[in-house]
Amino acid sequence: MADVLLYFASNADTMIATKALKDGGVAAKMIPKPAHVIASANLALSVDPSFEATAIAVLGKANVALGGVVK
Repeated sequence: MADVLLYFASNADTMIATKALKDGGVAAKMIPKPAHVIASANLALSVDPSFEATAIAVLGKANVALGGVVK
């Protein structure tokens, strides 16, 4: 199963999200944003699909604005 991609408004937000997820116990890999994803940032996070809901909850609790999710 392919990973879920989380994207954000800026590269800084992506880096903040990476730390928030790590602190929340969710493994995320920072990757270049795929060309088909329309976002200002050129980085995205790859997360195992089984942790999608947890990742979104952790980001919400950390007040990190999620730009979108690509499955």
